[in-house]
Amino acid sequence: MNKPLLRVALLVVGLGIGLPGYAFKDPLELPAIQAPKAAKALSLNVASKGSQVLTVGERGIVLKRDFSAGNAAQGVKDNEGQVWTQAKVPVSVNLTSVEFVTDSLAFVVGHDGVVLKSTDAGASWVKVFDGIKANQQVVAAAKKKMDDMQSRYDAAKPADQEKMNEALEAAVFAFEDAEAGARFGPARPLLDVWFKDSKTGWVVGSYGQIFETTDGGANWLLIADRLDNPDFRHYNGLYGDETGLMLIAGEAGRVYMSTDFGVTWTRFDTGYNGHFYGTVVTRNEAGQPIVFAYGFGGNIYRLGAGAQAWWKLMSPSKESFVKGLHLGKTLLFVDQKGRLVSTDETGTVLKMVSAAEGKPVTGMALVGNALILSGQNGPRTLPLPR
Repeated sequence: MNKPLLRVALLVVGLGIGLPGYAFKDPLELPAIQAPKAAKALSLNVASKGSQVLTVGERGIVLKRDFSAGNAAQGVKDNEGQVWTQAKVPVSVNLTSVEFVTDSLAFVVGHDGVVLKSTDAGASWVKVFDGIKANQQVVAAAKKKMDDMQSRYDAAKPADQEKMNEALEAAVFAFEDAEAGARFGPARPLLDVWFKDSKTGWVVGSYGQIFETTDGGANWLLIADRLDNPDFRHYNGLYGDETGLMLIAGEAGRVYMSTDFGVTWTRFDTGYNGHFYGTVVTRNEAGQPIVFAYGFGGNIYRLGAGAQAWWKLMSPSKESFVKGLHLGKTLLFVDQKGRLVSTDETGTVLKMVSAAEGKPVTGMALVGNALILSGQNGPRTLPLPR
């Protein structure tokens, strides 16, 4: 997810609370309203596959457009006059990220732990997972960890028990916290999604949530115990590719790496203490990955091929970067003001390639020689910088 505007999204939800004369309806059960101005609403992310583009945003709004077909006869117009089709969506929660798996298969994640699936290139969606089911697994996992810790404590000698007190207290606290969260409801957002094929995929989100499916989204399994995240820091962005490399961009300057499609993970503490919102990867001539983590306050950190230490790049922007794309021999980043920053071909120098500012930006996708930006007042199109 791309993501400084997560706070904005939470505010948007709050604006509808407490209106007199209206009975509460669970947004997980309330379909998104077909709105004439849907293409001018806040969009929180965007993805492309060929000429097809999907944007997702507030109140369950999903927009679809084929950039090879020109404007449709019917639909909703954005601020540039481009016509989009609003999808049929069974929820009205804020949606945070979208992923094309194939030309027809796509997944979306969002607030209240929702996961949506489309088999018609985003025209219609079904709910396959939500925060109610997520909470059940989180509570069960925390209880098992607490019970296991209590059993080890009870079996230990008094001298060893003293050494185990802190770990037992932490396990009890984690269980109580999980139970409290479940009582509050399905409030923990999912922030990103990636599928390696039509069957196997992952979603990540707030408070260390990570779930895996191996049956196309029909069932999801909490795999949080595979990662070293004892303080339940947020997972903001998820990357994966066909080599088995997976990366999670997290809170507190953490990046998590797997090289076996999520079976095992290594945690990197980069030396930065803020949020990373995503990662992007290039490869050297030997095929080794070079990783870039980008995020809050214009920070971009680089991990060279085979290296263990991260190197902070000198950035021409102090605004948060919300998306990075791999373009040939360079990388392109967009900050939350819509300014574009590129690497040189060595991947070690950053330069501003477009200083034009606009409405706040939340995401970026590439279609041909154009960039599609999501953000405040809906999607907009920019020419790819030369």
